[in-house]
Amino acid sequence: MPGSTGERTEKPTPRRLQKAREEGQVARSQELANGFSLLASFLTLSFIFEKIIDAMARQMRASFTMRSIPEFTIESAFTLLIGRLLYIASTMAPLLLVTAVVGITIGFLQVGPLFVPNLILPKLNRINPISGFKRLFSLRSLLELGKSLVKIIIIAFISYNQLKSAWPLLLSTIQQGIEPALLLMLKIIFRVAVNIIIFLVVLGVADFAYQKYDHMKNLRMTKYEVKQEYKEQEGDPQIKSKRRQKQLQMSLNRMIQALQEADVVITNPTHVAVALKYDIDTMEAPVVVAKGEGYMALRIKEKAREFGIEIVENPPLARALNSSTEIGQEIPVELYQAVAEVLAFVFRSSRRY
Repeated sequence: MPGSTGERTEKPTPRRLQKAREEGQVARSQELANGFSLLASFLTLSFIFEKIIDAMARQMRASFTMRSIPEFTIESAFTLLIGRLLYIASTMAPLLLVTAVVGITIGFLQVGPLFVPNLILPKLNRINPISGFKRLFSLRSLLELGKSLVKIIIIAFISYNQLKSAWPLLLSTIQQGIEPALLLMLKIIFRVAVNIIIFLVVLGVADFAYQKYDHMKNLRMTKYEVKQEYKEQEGDPQIKSKRRQKQLQMSLNRMIQALQEADVVITNPTHVAVALKYDIDTMEAPVVVAKGEGYMALRIKEKAREFGIEIVENPPLARALNSSTEIGQEIPVELYQAVAEVLAFVFRSSRRY
């Protein structure tokens, strides 16, 4: 289609973004979720670490003593193993729960509430080996592979740098005994973990910003696509113009029909025309039966002359009536005096009263 293959220089429209969202195309960073999940896990672990070690130690002591088992058999050993594993799992449950909650929360904050059933349904192209091979060696896959390698290299460098600086101290501490060495080793591991987590969180934030940019870039549209979408939403401009003309003509026909009952048309004299009707026996105040500006004003005056309706030039009054009233409304109280003088002049001229 002409113009549809032009350069994509236009920002995606709200409709394009909504359509992409409905298809599951959203800006999302797994690195961000991983970074914050690891941070939450580490903070939780720092609070319950002693409890976990103590629980594991007690279970190991109980397992080795086996005081609660009268006879050692395969069945009793299996029961003991399952019991100990369940105990350790219950001890670590807070850690697993916090990790899951943070991961889900970060995902929700990135994309909001989103459920796309179509992504769950099986598709033949997903199990097609040719399509899978193409996806495996696509540019996006290669970029993800490169990003993973760079991440591993940086993590390895952070770990090496921290261990290198602490290695002399660790060697000297080993000579003092096992316990001081273990405590120092835990401190080193803690420091390494903190630096890696900070790096992963920063990487996640940067990756999310890039994913957002890349998402918007991929959804860019050509000028032709923007124009076509506007036509689909708003309708063809030519059709809209014809519709407006038809509506204008219908409105004008209704006003001209009502204009036949008017007593006077007050004009600007060329830009504004307001037609008033007043029946002293049935109306409390004069009513606007037609009004218009520009072309409409010209048509009102032409029909007024055709119907023999008096036309009075009073620019201030015409502008005031046009701005303060709508068709079918009574004139405002503050204009009673000015309109009364005009109607009195018209009625005297026609000798109606």
